Amino acid sequence: MEKRLLNKVLRVVMGVSLLHLFTFSPLPVLADETIDLKALYQEIDDAINQSPQYVAERERQITTYRDSLQKETNVEKRLQMAENLFRLYESYRNDSALYFVELCISMADYLHRPDLTGRFRSLLAYQCSRTDRQTESLEQLRLVDKSALDKKGLVDYYHAWMHVSGEIGLYTQRETIRQRFFNLQDQYRDSVLMVAEEGSEEYYHLKVDILSARRLFQDALEISDQWLQNVTDGTHESAYAAFYRSMIYNRLNNHDMVCYWLGKSALDDIKCAVMNQASLLFLAEHLATDGDTDRAHRYMEFTKECNLSFAPQLRNYQVNPIVNIVEKSSQETLAREGMILKIAVGVIVLLLIALFVICIKKKKQK
Repeated sequence: MEKRLLNKVLRVVMGVSLLHLFTFSPLPVLADETIDLKALYQEIDDAINQSPQYVAERERQITTYRDSLQKETNVEKRLQMAENLFRLYESYRNDSALYFVELCISMADYLHRPDLTGRFRSLLAYQCSRTDRQTESLEQLRLVDKSALDKKGLVDYYHAWMHVSGEIGLYTQRETIRQRFFNLQDQYRDSVLMVAEEGSEEYYHLKVDILSARRLFQDALEISDQWLQNVTDGTHESAYAAFYRSMIYNRLNNHDMVCYWLGKSALDDIKCAVMNQASLLFLAEHLATDGDTDRAHRYMEFTKECNLSFAPQLRNYQVNPIVNIVEKSSQETLAREGMILKIAVGVIVLLLIALFVICIKKKKQK
């Protein structure tokens, strides 16, 4: 995985962008379950072929909630339905997710619920920052009345601040600004852990992040074990947990386990019709490095289509892997063409030698 891309996932909360991997010496490989990468890749190939069916199921759920929302007159019930639609669109279509979370804000304002207004503004801010709209994210967060938030709202508020701080720190070219926002990110990470319920998704992924940064990999794997036990297999939540497990193994230089858990994460997301893909793209980059450029290219193209469906432009963290895969594919094509050319030249030389020998023999016979 691209070094720039990996550190972003360790520094920033999902979804996740990566940069500047720590340069440590090789670390021991920890034991894990037996894996069959070939079988896993075949499952991914099959899931990609069946992707239209998974998308149709997601659309069916959306249609059901949309119809219910249009018929409902009670504002509180409408608010709940709008939140459900936001959740369905959150990793599926960004523009629709933004529409429904803004609808939630409007209804929360109508109900005079500053706690809900602040929580939905925080969710809007996170949705903006994860799609490279940091200015809009900061604008929303500055409108939140922090004092009105309950515990759940504070988790979303601090989480959004942590993410946007990491994004700004990661992509600025000014060192003083970078350090300032990375420090803010660390502060908000601590704030999230102070209010997050133990065993929640926020708790688990931040604990894995922190333990990995401290090189306490066995502890990080134990937390990862707990996380995977607490999620339902085949869900977007399990895909997220699998993605973070791959990050631990990346720090351990365990290539096969990285590919396995990225593959598990990608497989769950494909089956859930998640369009905000990350794991499959990073897996494709590993495959390209391994020389499996045909599969890498297929995965890259599928991921690119998904991500462009989610948002109309590729985001910062998606560009480098795609460039790397294309470059590796081009290099392999050039190498293959170069080999063919060498073989062709060799054959021509042999033919010329043979022709020369034949001519010499004929002259001697005369």
